[in-house]
Parts: sequence; C-alpha cells; structure tokens
Amino acid sequence: MPRTKEQYKEIRSERKSLIMRTALELFAREGYGHVSISMLSKKAGISKGLMYNYFPGKEALLKEILKEGVAEVKKSLDPDHDGVLTTSEFELFIRRTFQLMRDNREFYTTFFGLVVQPNVKALLKESAFVSFMDSYFGLFEAYFSEMGFEDPLLEVFQLSVSLEGFGIMMMYYDDLTDIPEELFRKYEERIIATYTKPKS
Repeated sequence: MPRTKEQYKEIRSERKSLIMRTALELFAREGYGHVSISMLSKKAGISKGLMYNYFPGKEALLKEILKEGVAEVKKSLDPDHDGVLTTSEFELFIRRTFQLMRDNREFYTTFFGLVVQPNVKALLKESAFVSFMDSYFGLFEAYFSEMGFEDPLLEVFQLSVSLEGFGIMMMYYDDLTDIPEELFRKYEERIIATYTKPKS
C-alpha cells in the first residue's frame, strides 16, 4: 500500500530531526570544523546523498540547529506577542528556561558546548541568533526601565550572564560534581525575586 503525503511528511520530519540530533552531538564532541558530511551520514545511518537532500551542506545544518535552539527560547518569551514584557511573563520566562534546561539537560549542555566554539561563533552573525538577541535585549531593556532600574541595559547584561552561566555550569560541572537540585531552584527564585519587584 503506497504511503500518504502525511506519512511521507512525518518520515521526512523524523529523518531531519535525527540528522540534527546527530550533528549536534558530533559538532559538540568532535568540533564543528572536524566533522564531515561523511561522518554525519555514517553516525546517523543515512546515505550522503540523502543527507544532501535535507541540507545542502554542513553550514546550513549548523544554522538550522542554532535556529531551533533560538526557537525554543522564543516560545517562552513574550507569549502574547505584544512586544511588552510584564512581571508575570518575566517570571514565566525564567521558570520555563530553567525547566527546559533541567528537562533537556543533554540537549542544552551539548548546545552550549557547540556555540562557544570559535568557528561556530563566526557563523552566529549570519543566523537568526543575531536578530533574536537584538529583540531579546530590547524587550528586557524596556522591561527593566519600566520596573525602575537605574541602568536597564546593565540589568539585561546581568540577567544574560546569569542564564548563560547556568548553562555553562551544567556543561562543565555535570560530570565533575553533584550540585544539589535545591540549589538550582533557589537560584531560580533569587532571579525572579530580584527582577519582579519594582524599584522605588
């Protein structure tokens, strides 16, 4: 019995996800510059020809991985798409971000390991990552200004460092030491408490 269009679409989606997961793992472990399409196809169990059917090359594949990472964060940011961040939306964003990093620890530790590579950083300038960061900074700067912080841009910088630092800690310390889960939760609550109370 021939497959339906929906079945073909599902198969294509599953293969694409497999290629991206495999690429993320190899790029992070072996280094983006050292991974070839041949290595990717062998690891994913897909022929090189079929790989090119999904992605024209390694760079396009990397950009799609970065785009997916950004998309995950955007889902939690400004959910009503009105361009304004409220205190409840800020709290929701922080809680979802921490939850995502806890629930998908392997993905995020691998993702952080990928984006800090020098040759990957160069490609970030050509991806959706840059426009996302511009909107991210603008949204949070407006929020901190409305909340009465003396230097809103400094607070955006501080928040970004806090969240990225959490991701890097997971990446480096996960196998080295057992950090209590309660400590992560306290850190999450501290960020929320710090940034949801208007400054007088």
